[in-house]
Order: sequence, then C-alpha cells, then structure tokens
Amino acid sequence: MSGAEPYVLSVVVGTLNRLDRLRECIDSIRDASIPIKIYVTDAGSTDGTIEYLRKIESDCISVTLHQKKLGQAKAYNEIFAKISTPYVCWLSDDNVIVDHGLEKAVRILDANPLVGMVGLKVKDVQGPFSGEPYIGGISETGILNVNQGVLRTEILQALGGFNEEFMDYGIDPDLTARVLYAGHDIVYTKDVAVLHWRDWGESEVLRAQMAKQERYKALYRKKYCRDESNGYPGRLRFRVVGAIKRVLTKSSRLLGSDRAERWARDWYNVILGQYISLLDPIRSMGEEFHLLQRCDRETVKYYSNRFR
Repeated sequence: MSGAEPYVLSVVVGTLNRLDRLRECIDSIRDASIPIKIYVTDAGSTDGTIEYLRKIESDCISVTLHQKKLGQAKAYNEIFAKISTPYVCWLSDDNVIVDHGLEKAVRILDANPLVGMVGLKVKDVQGPFSGEPYIGGISETGILNVNQGVLRTEILQALGGFNEEFMDYGIDPDLTARVLYAGHDIVYTKDVAVLHWRDWGESEVLRAQMAKQERYKALYRKKYCRDESNGYPGRLRFRVVGAIKRVLTKSSRLLGSDRAERWARDWYNVILGQYISLLDPIRSMGEEFHLLQRCDRETVKYYSNRFR
C-alpha cells in the first residue's frame, strides 16, 4: 500500500430512504479492524438520511447527494472512478457485515495474487430465501454469481465499473462474468460475511422487480451465452442437481444440522459451477475461502476478442 494512501479498502454504499438500515450498515463497516474509507451515495432520501449523513461526514466517510435516482450502476461508477485504495467493496444499505468479513476478504486478496474478487457470502434474513444457508445463483453460463464482493481496485477500474446497460438488476452477475472472463480468479468466503434484509415490497412492487430481473436475464443471455441453447449446464442438469440438494437440505433440517445444510449448498455450487473444480473442497481445506472459479485460456481469449 502506498504511503500516501491511509486506507486499504474503500466501501461504497448506495442508499435511499432506509435510514435505520443504513445506520446498521455503516456501524458494521466501522467495526472492522482495518483502515476503511466509506463512500455513501444517496439518491434523494427524504426520511432524515441526508441529515444523518451530514452529521457523520468526515475524512473517512465521504457523502455524495443526488436529487433523484441515477440507477445503481451510474451512481456507484461515479465513485469507483476516483477511488485510490488497493481494494474496493460494494454494498447496499440493507447489508450488515458480520464475522469480520471485510478483513477476511482483504487477507485473501493479500495472500493470493491470482484472486481478483472475493465474494462475500450473503445470507437473507427475510423473504423467500431466508431458509437458505446462503444465497448466490449459478448463471446460465455456469458462473457462480457474486452478490456483494471485494475486489482489486485496478481490476474494477480497468473494466469500467458496473455495466450501466443493466442499471440496477444484473449489475453484480455481469461484473462477476467480466472479472472471470478477464482471466482473474474469483472465490467465496467460507463463512457468511453479510446479512441481507432484502426488501421484497408490496405485491405490485415485487412484480415490477421481477419484470426488471427478467429483462436483465435476457440481456445477460445475449451477452454471454455462446449459442442458441443458452449455454451451460442445461436445464435438466439444474433440475436433477437441484432436486438432490432439496432432499439433502430437508434431511439436514429434520436432523437440525446447519453444517449439513451448508454442505448441501456448497456441493450444489461445485457440481453446477462450470468453472469450479470438483476437487475444490479438498483444495480449499485450511483456507478462509472456497468455491474458487477459474477460466481456461481459451475461454478468456474468446471473451477478450468478443468484447474488444
């Protein structure tokens, strides 16, 4: 780290009218034992958030106020472009860091130069996925997506930040794909690092959210799937492996075994993840990370030529 840069990590948080959640998020970041610069970008809050941000603004907490929504990608990119710390993390205002997740991610990046991004394992606290040991889906190209992550700033800036075509939904799967296809390894923390108070909203809002997700999925398929079959690993394989995972998960819950639940989810990701080795559980023994994703040279070359 440069002597002129007092912080090792920048954490960028987007917010809008969720003051109580934002307070928890900021407090959890400030609990870290490493020097962190926090950037908060507000999209026009009217619930007291702006007054709170003005009160806490300091050398280590930078505040950007907008009068309206810009879209998450644009708002985050505005800040990404000026960051000078070695590492950067993106969070939402409904995220709370737990179990020293940020410190673990920085240690992983420090010790593993081939790793470009560390996925912070996220657990939903409410909503339809709250029963899962952690979230993170496998895309139609076989990539295990990172919902919240810590990555090397030079990589993020070289990639141009988030893709503003996606605006809100889909920015994280797209970034995961671009980091991986640029030839950088991606790993997940073994422990849950983020608790997520996902706001599912009212039924009409939820339907609008799901419609946006369908639009981003179509854009993702167009960008990353190589042929009309829409890629890897096929719907049948998803269904078979998913059915096995559900049986194992239900059995684990009947036995009251959280460890077995996590094991079932881990193996689901290992088997379906195109870029995860079946030997990953062995290779990651003794490490703070697992679910390592790595592209072969031909795949990296294919996508570098495609997006040139």
